Amino acid sequence: MPSYRSSKKRPRGRPRVVITTGDPFGIGPEVTLKAVASRKLRRLADFIIVGDFPAVSAVSGAAALGRTGIKFVDMGIVAPSSVRMGGPSKLSGRASLAYLDRALDMIEAGEADCLVNAPLSKEAVCLSGRKFSGHTEYIARRFGVDKFAMMLTGGPLRVSLVTRHIPLKDVPSVIMKRDILDCIELSYNAMKGVFGIPCPRIGVASLNPHGGEGGRIGREEIDIIAPAVRAAKRRFSGVVGPVSSEALFYSAYRGKLDCIIAMYHDQGLTPLKMIARDESINVTLGLPFPRTSPGHGTAFDIAGKGIADARPMEESIKAAVAMFLSKR
Repeated sequence: MPSYRSSKKRPRGRPRVVITTGDPFGIGPEVTLKAVASRKLRRLADFIIVGDFPAVSAVSGAAALGRTGIKFVDMGIVAPSSVRMGGPSKLSGRASLAYLDRALDMIEAGEADCLVNAPLSKEAVCLSGRKFSGHTEYIARRFGVDKFAMMLTGGPLRVSLVTRHIPLKDVPSVIMKRDILDCIELSYNAMKGVFGIPCPRIGVASLNPHGGEGGRIGREEIDIIAPAVRAAKRRFSGVVGPVSSEALFYSAYRGKLDCIIAMYHDQGLTPLKMIARDESINVTLGLPFPRTSPGHGTAFDIAGKGIADARPMEESIKAAVAMFLSKR
């Protein structure tokens, strides 16, 4: 396992945030440049951008990068003649994973304190010959972290996922009591330490319709989820469940819950993105450093058109800085 030099040993000062531009042919380069163009945002931290300059120079805002004084690490993978905005490719997959690896090298070496990732394409990375299920798992594996969780925030909702990028048919066989309990613990600690909620209220979703109807529509609630919730209640106050997700999200939307533990990806993200798609962000819980990303994807259909919304990237940067400051 690679050693990690904690940024807590640094003298007090502004956090150093390394940003990867994601897939060079998606909207990542554009939203990155638009975000760091904000003077207000640049007052929060020192930034390092990792990407390929030919791809960055092809999007709106590139001309202003030199005036910001932000360090840009040009990986030299994408040549000017190879820039093809608007779709995944073997080249863009290889480049986007190289950006991530370089940023993680900087975190490991103590050259950066926080990591923010613009979206990459899992399809493109796999086209390049690498197995890749997502930023969350890749980063956790790199730093030898076994207990971690993916949390999405947007509007009044905060949602942590017990399982992430796996086929829906595999979810019932994958969810385990230990994983649910770990997800509750990580979320509870984040509510207190990062979001400043002294007494978090956490709702745990059931897997089956109507919570399984007492076992008539599945036994996962009886055999797995309810025992995990009982164990969590012995350690943390304010935990309820398992409850049907339709009821939980209604309660959270009305301010009666601070966080929802969802059993699978679309159970948690569909309602969140329905109300907060343009502001949702992804936070990885359990890492030894802050890591965030926008909640959206590469948006190849609008890449290179100058119309991408940078608000999720801006919010991701703010969240990473807030996480860093909360641990000082």
